[in-house]
Amino acid sequence: MSKMTKRSRKAALILMVPATGFFLASCSSEEPVTSAVYKDADECAAFYNPPESCKAEFAKAEALHQQVAPKYQTQAECEADFGVGNCPQPQQQQASSGGFFMPMMMGFLAGQMLNKSSSAKQHVPTQPLYKSKDDLSTFRTANNQPVARQTGPVNVMPSRMQVAPGKMVNRGGFGAQAQRRSDQQSSSFGG
Repeated sequence: MSKMTKRSRKAALILMVPATGFFLASCSSEEPVTSAVYKDADECAAFYNPPESCKAEFAKAEALHQQVAPKYQTQAECEADFGVGNCPQPQQQQASSGGFFMPMMMGFLAGQMLNKSSSAKQHVPTQPLYKSKDDLSTFRTANNQPVARQTGPVNVMPSRMQVAPGKMVNRGGFGAQAQRRSDQQSSSFGG
């Protein structure tokens, strides 16, 4: 298969993903909620948000990071999904010989900071965000849900932004999609 054909297929797939999300979202009765993505509390404050609110939201995301981040038994497994140097062992685990590895927080979703709606159905929790080694341009939740490509205000579907406790991953979390593509490519070449 020529490089041009591969590139065209990849471009077509990349262009189809946002369109598919738009059509699926338009079928739902759920309304998007305005939230915000920031790398850290300082960047949040630079967007004219009160510094105290930014620090509080960032602290919430950091605390939640320990609970919701995907966990890996080895650093190599984690780095296969998140990249070399992006998977430290949590400090409380470093003292013991066992433990697990988690990806570093690359940003946070500032939940309700921009949305002052009091509706329980519209709740978007503050949470940590990550970036997959295979897609460094997209901020994702711990559940691998894409959120935004850049920092600042973003509209999100509340049902897709709910948090859940992190699970032990056996090399199949954020990198599962890349592994599937790799397997499909090798089988299409007769392998």
